[in-house]
Amino acid sequence: MKQLSLLSALCAFFFATLIHAQDSGSGADGGGSDGGAYSGAYGGGSGVGIVVGENYVLKPSDVVSVEVYQEQDLNKSVRIEGDGSVALALIGKVKVAGMTVAEAQSLITDLYNRDYLVDPQVSVLVVQFSPKVVHILGSVNSPGVVEIPPDRNLTLTEAIAGVRGVSRLGNPKSIIIKRVDEDGRARQMEVNFSRIVTDPNVKDVILEEGDTIWVPERII
Repeated sequence: MKQLSLLSALCAFFFATLIHAQDSGSGADGGGSDGGAYSGAYGGGSGVGIVVGENYVLKPSDVVSVEVYQEQDLNKSVRIEGDGSVALALIGKVKVAGMTVAEAQSLITDLYNRDYLVDPQVSVLVVQFSPKVVHILGSVNSPGVVEIPPDRNLTLTEAIAGVRGVSRLGNPKSIIIKRVDEDGRARQMEVNFSRIVTDPNVKDVILEEGDTIWVPERII
């Protein structure tokens, strides 16, 4: 019982820490971020983007805002289509999925510069990310989905905290993670979550998009 109480306290601590970090991040000012793929956008732009690292790769279903300085008619917010392209004024469809934000910005600038504008200043901002989630089921306090941050990994500890921890009847020593590999083959692994949160020498598990985490009940 003492170990179970310790685990519950640790889960509550991690959950509170995660919520605090999200609240702090939502209030941060995105302007002037060093190293961002679109930091230093020229003044007067109306687009409001999400700060991402310069290595963020655009994906289908991401929503981007494309702005051309002093060319209001060309400004557009658009979702990247399933084929990886966006439809823009004058230049038509441009395939940007698989590119970083900076690469997409450079490509669109070149296309406008080639036939339509002289030395255009183009800004590409990420407005909304294509959601990547894991599913957490079984004996947790709030079963459901947890989103993977777009610019970093999601650990099992963070995911469990995102569903308010293992329930009173759950067995944290035998959590099952089901994963489908790129070749379509499903595999699963058993994880002792109690050791992850109590033993500093045990590494956390990095989750991947589409993972399903099952927390079984304790055998009484």
